[in-house]
Amino acid sequence: MTAAVPADSETEQLRRQLAEAVDAARDAYRDTTRLIQLLDLLGRPAGSAELIGDMLNELSDAFFADVVCMARVTGDRLIVSASCGLPEDDPAYTEGWPVGEAARRTLTTTEPTALHGEVSGQDAPGTVAGLGIRSAAWIPLSAEPYADTLLILFRSLNQPFAVADLRMLTSVAARLHMALEERERHAIIEQLAHYGHLLARHLEVEPLLDEAADLLRRLTGADRAWVVTVEGGEGRLRAHRGMPTELTAAWPVPAKSLDDLPACDAGLPELLKVAVARENGATTLLCAGREHPRPFARGTLEIMTIFANYLGVALTNAELYRALADRATRDPLTGLANRSALVSHLDTLLSADEATRVGVLFCDLDGFKAVNDLLGHEAGDELLMQVADRLRSSVRPDDLLARFGGDEFVIVLDGVKQLSEVAEIGARVCADLDDRLVVSGEQVHVSASIGGVLGIRGQATPSTMLRDADAAMYVAKARGSGQVEVFDEDASHRSRDRLDLRSELLLARSRGQLHLAYQPIFALDTRAIVAFEALLRWTHPHHGTVPPDVFIPLAEETGAIVEIGQWVLAQACRQLAQWHRLPEGRGLGMSVNLSPVQLHQDRAAERTLDVIRAAGLHPADIWLEITEHSYLRHEVTEYAGALGAAGVHLVLDDFGTAYSNLSYLKRLPIEILKIDKSFVSGVTGPGGGHLDLSIVRAILAIADSLGLVAIAEGIETEDQRAALRALGCRLGQGYLLSRPLPAAQAGLLLRPQEQMPARAQRRA
Repeated sequence: MTAAVPADSETEQLRRQLAEAVDAARDAYRDTTRLIQLLDLLGRPAGSAELIGDMLNELSDAFFADVVCMARVTGDRLIVSASCGLPEDDPAYTEGWPVGEAARRTLTTTEPTALHGEVSGQDAPGTVAGLGIRSAAWIPLSAEPYADTLLILFRSLNQPFAVADLRMLTSVAARLHMALEERERHAIIEQLAHYGHLLARHLEVEPLLDEAADLLRRLTGADRAWVVTVEGGEGRLRAHRGMPTELTAAWPVPAKSLDDLPACDAGLPELLKVAVARENGATTLLCAGREHPRPFARGTLEIMTIFANYLGVALTNAELYRALADRATRDPLTGLANRSALVSHLDTLLSADEATRVGVLFCDLDGFKAVNDLLGHEAGDELLMQVADRLRSSVRPDDLLARFGGDEFVIVLDGVKQLSEVAEIGARVCADLDDRLVVSGEQVHVSASIGGVLGIRGQATPSTMLRDADAAMYVAKARGSGQVEVFDEDASHRSRDRLDLRSELLLARSRGQLHLAYQPIFALDTRAIVAFEALLRWTHPHHGTVPPDVFIPLAEETGAIVEIGQWVLAQACRQLAQWHRLPEGRGLGMSVNLSPVQLHQDRAAERTLDVIRAAGLHPADIWLEITEHSYLRHEVTEYAGALGAAGVHLVLDDFGTAYSNLSYLKRLPIEILKIDKSFVSGVTGPGGGHLDLSIVRAILAIADSLGLVAIAEGIETEDQRAALRALGCRLGQGYLLSRPLPAAQAGLLLRPQEQMPARAQRRA
């Protein structure tokens, strides 16, 4: 028999249960509301820093915390990265806090830890110690092993963190961690594109790899990043960040491939390695490591792989630019400095403030034409290469040896004091060359005629020294094979006959010996003519046709090029105006070559525009080609800018062969690049076109990236035209399409095909 429960006790029990249910419902509602607010915050579009700041503020309000912060373990310290409740200059941001017992337990177990009561010592460090903290919670931001970041809440409210609080905080911390990782991934992807541009700007391999190491460490959050290459049977540490000296001293190491490299983890507990893929195989390795057992974020290896691809492209571009630069300063046959590099080096020496002088030896092989005619051009090339090797062994270590052109070589002597030294070195070189060499299985005798000069720094110029050494060489040749002549007054008088051509050039225009020929520039796909190039010709009554590469330098030396250039421009403009009046000539352009000497004249731009407008043309009808027959020593940016602003199109001629072409793209408003015929001739042919093809592709890529138009010169075969079209080159000129023609015959090419005479059709 059950005892009866008093009615008032039963009522009190029901009231208590009801109150507990109401409290539980209130707590559940509060927790749900807090969770919704926190999750809503995570879903808002915001950067990482903004998201963290908003989340810490929200957690402070939701859990009545005086201080809420994120802190990361670095060594034996907790460094605060963000907080709500700490002053901006709090030492916790820089010096950090000691890792207290509660924090260490949380890091070890990756489980939340809560304290209630008197929270003190290292569990309430720094500024927090003065806040009278009664309750605190440490929440791992990630449940992964080696978690190193904590979410920490301190509150002076005498109320413990309930199990439900810790559960909610753990959930929020995990979601915050995922949200931050996602934002970090998006930021890194954006960084990758930016880093790709940073890598692409380097045209030299060493700075490129150095920047790659720096960007790699930033991209991966590594403590150390380094780049290793395998070349010539050894592995080399090419660039690094954060690598101690004792480890860098161990390189280079023997290695035939990346797989053959010894362990290069440098004793790091966390390491990622990615090979840089190249067309010829992987020879570069990217490495990133951490000094503490803290794993890299998910996707870091994938990001490194994308970065390695960017680096591979940048390395390829750097190698192509290096090949282009070598081509611009090196003779392709002998590997010696070419004429442009010679003139630049000589100009640098003559500008130096030193007590010594500069000597020049001009060497011309005796009987080279006979070897060429008897044994063929290949034998002639072989002979030139052997002579170059012989000269290399004859010159002093600090002297510059260059191939001037054909069978002519020049030696620049730095630090000589008197003309007798030039003569002695010239005699030694002459004696070393006076020998028999085996060429194509045949013994040939080689000797050289050598002319020498001595230049005073600050007074002599490259052009005058080369001219006088050339004149002295002709005097030596007149005395017989294997002779040396140094420049003096007697040699100057004996070379007058050769230099008379310069004075006759001054009268050539008034005597009617100069005329223009016009070579069309075609669209390679339709063969439509888009412009003509005006080419100056000199027909001498005694010497016949004088080549432009002979009389143009003479015109520049005498200054006659200024007057002749104005005449050429006026003639070309008048001819274009006539063609514009034809229905077939509308929209036609005219390309005219400029000498650097013309660019340095007073009011040059104004006079140029006056000539164009006087012919009834718009400046946009004219293309002005900047060439480098002589060394360009002065700035012409103002001149070029004035012409460009008026509408004139500036063309950089023979791109890739001159000494400073790449710098011109920065200095001048160039719109059109002309690809030199020496590159065009090599884009086809069995086994010989790979380098030229790569260089042409690189030039077209430069033009495309800078919004320039490219014109291929010297197209002589249909295969060359097809190859250029396949590479994306739209314009070209050359003998395949048409030779330079007199104005009357060139005008026939503008007619529709069915109206063209048979002879003109064949020439087109």
